[in-house]
Amino acid sequence: MGLQKKAFTLAEVLITLGIIGVVAAMTLPTLVGEYQKKQTATQLKKFYSIMQQAITRAEVDYGPVSDWNFTIGGNENTAMFTDKYIRPYVKIIKEYSPEDFPEDIHYTCLKGGNCDSYGEVKNNNPKLVLADGTMIIAADYVESLPDPETGKMHGAMNIIIDLNGFKRPNKYGRDVFAFSIQPEKRFVPAGVGYTSAVEGSTGFDRDWFLNGGNGRGCNKSQSGFYCAALIMIDGWEIKDDYPWK
Repeated sequence: MGLQKKAFTLAEVLITLGIIGVVAAMTLPTLVGEYQKKQTATQLKKFYSIMQQAITRAEVDYGPVSDWNFTIGGNENTAMFTDKYIRPYVKIIKEYSPEDFPEDIHYTCLKGGNCDSYGEVKNNNPKLVLADGTMIIAADYVESLPDPETGKMHGAMNIIIDLNGFKRPNKYGRDVFAFSIQPEKRFVPAGVGYTSAVEGSTGFDRDWFLNGGNGRGCNKSQSGFYCAALIMIDGWEIKDDYPWK
């Protein structure tokens, strides 16, 4: 006589499924979060590479960045700078005019609150969408500031990017990041060098970008304007102490 195999009872099946469900509920958010962080860092690194290549090609036509025209001005000069030094050297699949910019879209700081004023993202400046969906907002010129290493006075072009266009969360440090084109440093994350307009931001001081930043640091009590710099100096990774949640 063969051995009879005992089947699971309905209660045992339900208990097993319940345990599986609890484990999935506990682990799935973590797995999703880790995937999102890796995807964000990868896309950010890709954008940085695209811009470095674009600037290198522009330098073939116009000479080194230190010789480019960083005339301080308003929207018109921002558009002229973009048309000359950026637009011809990146692949653009869509462009938004000021009329196309959704009224209900707002960018928030990492600490919460409205951050539309950074780079005046809702003004008439160019907004270009790349093939991977990253939207470049050629934000504005910053005022002439001294380079802490050379002492020279220069203007710089701030560039805000939204990695997924107008999709949420539209938040600095999550899908919105800031960079700048500088005469002495070419293309760097915001906060590297003199574009921060504050003392103490020279070079790659990780703790300063994370915990300092004079209101723009990458933590939940500040705006998150310098989060791209933190990710870059961490080797294009989002570390455990990054304010992701």
